[in-house]
Amino acid sequence: MFPSFLTVPAKVTGKLLSFCNNRRMTRTFYSDRVNGQVPRIREQLPEATSKGLQSLFETKAQANWLANEFPEHCADGNGVSGTDVEALWSNLGALLPNLRKDPWGNLSPTQTDEVLFDLIEYAANRIAKPIQGRWHEYMKHHELTFDEKAGRKSFRMDVNDILHRGGTMYELTSDMQIVRTGTRPVQQVMEQLIPATGDEELDGLLQHAKELFRSRDEKSRGLGLDKLWDAFTRLKTIDVQGNKKQSAIALLRNIENEAFREIASTEMLALTDLGNDFMIRHHETGTHSVPQEAYDYLFARMGSLIVYLLKVSDRLG
Repeated sequence: MFPSFLTVPAKVTGKLLSFCNNRRMTRTFYSDRVNGQVPRIREQLPEATSKGLQSLFETKAQANWLANEFPEHCADGNGVSGTDVEALWSNLGALLPNLRKDPWGNLSPTQTDEVLFDLIEYAANRIAKPIQGRWHEYMKHHELTFDEKAGRKSFRMDVNDILHRGGTMYELTSDMQIVRTGTRPVQQVMEQLIPATGDEELDGLLQHAKELFRSRDEKSRGLGLDKLWDAFTRLKTIDVQGNKKQSAIALLRNIENEAFREIASTEMLALTDLGNDFMIRHHETGTHSVPQEAYDYLFARMGSLIVYLLKVSDRLG
């Protein structure tokens, strides 16, 4: 038995397709413009956001946006007429075994966040916008062709609208992967931290730190902090080879304002001590564990300092 949400009469499918093709995709709402955008601080998906993401998948499936990957060919041999529901559902079951179904074989409205993200990534990597071609009067269907680029762009925009309006810390990237964006300060660091230091090891550490910290997995984000502190240590040593103290002084000399140079020096010492006292770079007995709720704060604080030091030393891409 196949889920009813994937078996839609041709007339209804046509209406859904027309709705998906013609509706205006709004990036902001009145309340956003008046009050500012919804704060993106939620780690867990609100119920409305979860339902919105699942409904988006179901609507696209109904409207043949997955038919390019799972085509049902017309019996008269004239092209694709719709979605091979059995093939789609079998593939979903094999790749997403934790996808919850009700007793009738339909998708359950109570999916975990992890499974919903898997479902969105599954669709994002297979979706293509269907384009109605010649009408087959005898078989009562349009011949379908597909625009993969337009379909993925549209789907990504819709997913991100739902995630943003729900105030979540997640986003579907152009690589069609769900990533954790973190708080706004973390997002700003991620956007600005494009190193061009001339030191491959340092650039690699910074890039790896960013990649790890985008993960929803707590351990990966902890490793991201480790890499960021490693990058900071290397940054302090690249100006004067073999003399860490003199190298740090040389780095600070790039700050023209003497008073602010002292502030930056104090911040560098404070973050060095923090890395030694907490289980960031060192894990000896006596060091303190870093609470998970402090990860974003620490990444934003250290990241902002690194961005500033790279900027004043002309090492920021």
